Amino acid sequence: MRFFWFFLTLLTLSTWQLPAWAGQLVFWEFNTQRRQLQFRTNERVQPEAQLIPDPSRLVIDLPGTVLGSSTVNRSYGGKITSVRLGQFAPDVTRLVVELAPGYTLDPEAIRFEGRSPTDWVVNLPEPELIPVAPVAPSTPEIFNNSANPGNPSNAAPEEAFFNNLVRVTQQGFLVNLDPRPGSRITTDQDGDRLTFTLRDLQLPRSLENQTLDVNRYKVRQIKFEQPSRTEARITLNLEPGSPRWRALYTTYGDGGLVLLPDGGTSSLGGRETGAIAVPTQQSVATAQPQQTIVEALELARNSTQLVIRGSDRLQADGGWNRNEGLYQIRINNARLAQPVRGPQWGGDSPISRIAIRQETANTVLVQIEPAEGVQIGSLSQPNAQFLALDLNRPQTTSPLFVPPAPTAPPPTTQAVLPNFRPPRSNIMVMIDPGHGGRDPGAVGIGGLQEKNVILPISQEVARILQQSGITARMTRDTDYFVSLEGRTQLANNANADLFVSIHANAISMSRPDVNGLEVYYHQSGRALAESIHRNIMRRIQMRDRGVRTARFYVLRNTSMPSVLVETGFVTGREDAPRLNDPAFRSQMAQAIAAGILEYIQNNVR
Repeated sequence: MRFFWFFLTLLTLSTWQLPAWAGQLVFWEFNTQRRQLQFRTNERVQPEAQLIPDPSRLVIDLPGTVLGSSTVNRSYGGKITSVRLGQFAPDVTRLVVELAPGYTLDPEAIRFEGRSPTDWVVNLPEPELIPVAPVAPSTPEIFNNSANPGNPSNAAPEEAFFNNLVRVTQQGFLVNLDPRPGSRITTDQDGDRLTFTLRDLQLPRSLENQTLDVNRYKVRQIKFEQPSRTEARITLNLEPGSPRWRALYTTYGDGGLVLLPDGGTSSLGGRETGAIAVPTQQSVATAQPQQTIVEALELARNSTQLVIRGSDRLQADGGWNRNEGLYQIRINNARLAQPVRGPQWGGDSPISRIAIRQETANTVLVQIEPAEGVQIGSLSQPNAQFLALDLNRPQTTSPLFVPPAPTAPPPTTQAVLPNFRPPRSNIMVMIDPGHGGRDPGAVGIGGLQEKNVILPISQEVARILQQSGITARMTRDTDYFVSLEGRTQLANNANADLFVSIHANAISMSRPDVNGLEVYYHQSGRALAESIHRNIMRRIQMRDRGVRTARFYVLRNTSMPSVLVETGFVTGREDAPRLNDPAFRSQMAQAIAAGILEYIQNNVR
């Protein structure tokens, strides 16, 4: 994925310095006719901007600045669909200009004007369609499968079919699969073989056990396998000198999986046969007349429900997007009204932010960030033209929001690893309870929130390590939000010996059959992951989903052996009741701590 960075080059601004305290954003407005964004702060600020694709948006960060209010999202329609503001970090306000699907901005034509150290104007060019390179009928978009005995090179119909499933693009490769933005992709490289494992994905039958000769961008072949009904593998056979590759889901066009090389394709050679197809404004406007028009979003029943109203029958599904910490509703066979009416906000609104956009020509996506302490309930359909999402404010005594203290006394060192002796006196372990504060993490059966499951587990792990003579620190010790960057910086700045991130897993609420333990590592964390996994499976009867590699942010950006433990599924019929049980959480904490101590005993000197 390519990011465009803007460097503000006004010489008169080079001597401005950020103050030691945080300023405040005091004014902003967007003029749709002039395509001009103006903002003003009460202290000096040096904006930083980047243009991000998929979906296209201009992100402007104001370091040393606070918003001073809740998140704002204003919809405009047209090619520039909305402008939203939020507190990206404690001292960084973020402005995001969202573009309609299929449009982008010329980064060279975006102009920043610093009228004063506190007063800025951003002039935007006319949004332009993302070009899609046409492909001549005689030029195949993918290459024959002559290496596969089951697909002879003269099988023209089969070649044409593969062209519809796999494409060479200007950025890399696109595989037309059922898009699953919330599903996890793990990566494992062994020499010149790079394997992406895609959970909860079924390959098209015509791709199962197929090997395609590619010979583009330093990739010789792409192999497709379906080892189980819920797991697919895509393996790249790489040439020497190939860069690192990433796999990302996209929901543009027909959706699919994008394979991208770090650093882009320009230096890798190979014929480029067209960009990844994205919907254009024209394709949205000319949608079939039977599409439902999403007209309005309203707060109802004393702000305990969010209601979405359409012109005709609405068909939708909802679930949590764990990467963004947002609940999202995807409405099929629908398009947005121009403009769509948003809810009336009150002082005690149960929602911090709502974003709604035309995700594809036939799909509308609604993303909801609940206010602090508000629990997302069930999504129902009172009648054909309405969707209703319950918004629940918990009682202060609810065990889902205020985890009760363990009934048993704190475990002793002898109960965990009887013969443990610290190899040295200054060993430090950073324990990282994921999510927290405004980010509940995964939400599962009965509204069980991930952040409330893993905090007591993490606190007990830290206590056991301290009792065992190991210095244990936590990235958060109560219910507040810490960014991914903040978590890794805490570990790196403390020169921790180990980093253990603790989470609870989730999948669609329609899959309560998926349960079990997973432990992830990246590079140097394998032995630590195996030690924790082994000790959990020794002590707890639960399903085993194994030790896996992954490129999670907290694993890639910590400088010590690091692991991420998924203690079970809050959406699983077996795991959820146990994760909500203080006795089970204590048992899980003891097992994780035992794995850490066993690793220290055998590997740390």
